[in-house]
This record gives sequence, structure tokens and C-alpha cells, in this order.
Amino acid sequence: MIVQKGKDYIPLLIEISIQLLHDLTLVLCYRQLNHRIMELESEVEEAKAAAAVAGPMAMAAASKAFEGSPSRATGGEAKRIVELEKKLAEQNERVLALEESLAKKEGEMGAMEERYKKYLGKAKSVIKTLDPKHNPNLVPDVSNLRSTIHEKERIIENLERESEKNKVIRDMEEKLITTAFYNFGMQMHRQMMNQRLTAMDQGQTFLTRQRQASTRRVPMGNMGN
Repeated sequence: MIVQKGKDYIPLLIEISIQLLHDLTLVLCYRQLNHRIMELESEVEEAKAAAAVAGPMAMAAASKAFEGSPSRATGGEAKRIVELEKKLAEQNERVLALEESLAKKEGEMGAMEERYKKYLGKAKSVIKTLDPKHNPNLVPDVSNLRSTIHEKERIIENLERESEKNKVIRDMEEKLITTAFYNFGMQMHRQMMNQRLTAMDQGQTFLTRQRQASTRRVPMGNMGN
């Protein structure tokens, strides 16, 4: 039962563990986004201020250029008016772009916060499920698991002792076999030596008989002469 529950928790625990490993990255990204948002807000304010200054300047230049009569406007003043109007339009476009980027970054940060809250909620749920205070049914399973572990450890210890005994027996058997083989070899060597000595004794006896026979024949020949 405890094994099945453990298997059920494994995929979720793996998912949570992987996400928690990315927590530092998420926090770093969150801080970077927050810093970028602050920079964008500052740029927006600067752009708005520049646009606010450029607008009156363009209007004042236009008013001054055309004051009294349009004929009083010089080519340089007209060019300045065009440049100021262009600058004002650029500042307005920049403000819009910065505001869009700011809204996008705020959306990304909000989505990141939602993901973090989601995984944090899963982690809390698993921790609560594994806590005996919130899940009393888990306590007997833990006790059974401990009993099983102790039983397995006892079996392993018995097997280790049996293995040591078998090792001692094998060592003794090897020594006995070695001793028996040595004794057998020595016995065969002695038998071979005895056979050689016997053969040598038999050869010497035969030669002795031949000499004795020759000795007997020699006097008889001499007597005939």
C-alpha cells in the first residue's frame, strides 16, 4: 500500500522538484522584469516631459513666425517649426511604444506569478498529504514500511553470516583437496622410485649370475688344455 502511494506521488514530486529548481531563475527573471518596468516607467515619464516641452515650443515658434503676417515667417523659422513638430510626433510614438512594452512586461510578470503560485500550491498539498498530522492513515503504512525494512535487514545479515560460513567451508575444502593431491603425488613418486630400484636390483642380480657362470666355464677350459 505504501509502495503504491509512493508511486502515485512520484510524478507530482518530480514535477514540483523540477519547478522548485527553477525558482531561483524565476525570482531572478521577476527582479529583472521589475527593474525593466521601472526603467520603462522612467523613460515614459521622460518622453512625456519632452513631448510636453516640445509641444509648446512648436506652438510658440509657429505663433512667432506668423505673428502679424504670414509673410514675416522666414525659411529658417519654418524649418524649425517642422523639426519641432517632427520631434513632438517622435516623442509621442516613443511614449506609445514604451507604454505597450510596459503593459507586455507587466503581463509576463503576472503570468509568472500565477505559475509560481500554482506550483507552490501543489507543493503545499503534497506536503500536507505526507504529514501524519493531516493524514493519520499514513502512520500505519510508515510503521509497516519500517517493519519491512527491519525484516529485510535481518535477512541480509543472516545471508551475510551464511556467506561467511560457506566461505570458510570452501577454504577448508580447497586446503583438503590441495593436501590430498600433494599426498597422492608423493605416493606416486615413491612408487615410481621403488619400481626403478626394483628394476635396478633385478638387473644387478642377472649380471651377477652371468659373471658366476662365466667364472665356472673358464677353469674347465683351462683344464682341457
